[in-house]
Order: sequence, then C-alpha cells, then structure tokens
Amino acid sequence: MAKTLGIHIVADLYGCDPEILKSATKMADIFEGAVKFANLNKLSSHYHQFHPYGATGVVVISESHLSFHTWPEHKYVAIDVYTCGPHEAAFKAFDYIVQKLKPQKIEKQVHYRGVIDENQQVCFAKENVAEFEIV
Repeated sequence: MAKTLGIHIVADLYGCDPEILKSATKMADIFEGAVKFANLNKLSSHYHQFHPYGATGVVVISESHLSFHTWPEHKYVAIDVYTCGPHEAAFKAFDYIVQKLKPQKIEKQVHYRGVIDENQQVCFAKENVAEFEIV
C-alpha cells in the first residue's frame, strides 16, 4: 500500500466580497488566521497590495505554503493550500479561508503529492486515488 507525502488544495473562489479582496491587509488577516486555526508552523509571509486594487500573498509554513491572488473587480480569488503535514490540517486551513471569504461558488481540486510505497519508493503510476493510503 502506498501513501502520500503531501496534499495540495487548489481552488477558485467566486462571488467573494470585493472589499475584502481589495485589501492585502484583510487577506493577510484571513491567511494568518488560517495558519493559526490549523495549527500550522509559520516561517514567514509576504503580502503585496496592487493599485488601484487587488492583492497577492504567501505564507511560508514549515509544512509548505498557503497563497492567494485576488481579482476584486471579478469578486474572484485563486487559493493554494499545500502541506506535507497532516492532511486534515490542510482541509482545516482551507475551510477557515472559505468561511471568512463566503464565496458563492467554489471550484476545488485536491492533489495528493509525493506518492510512495511501503518501501519508501516513489510510485510513478497510479490510476486510482483509492489505491493509496492517505496519511
């Protein structure tokens, strides 16, 4: 049985409050809160305010990263949550972000990264996610 080393949640959130998406500070508050809520280990963060509006940011965690890029004029934000820690922590952080942004529509993909077998060997071919153990 194989296991995964990481989980990567990639999501598009539509119909979010543009007043939040316009502000790097407001987005930073949400992402810093997600890190704390999910008990992740922050190493650093960087946020950038675009003018006239919009923001981008990344929180580097010892487990990997959380990031966002906003388009307030479209009420849209692209989100990444990637962790090599417990998978439930990634979902907990993602759910926190969604709860704060209250999107009308979510398109989400979950990628299981670094699939290895019981001998710690990389598994190059997997056709069915159900074939490996999520740890």
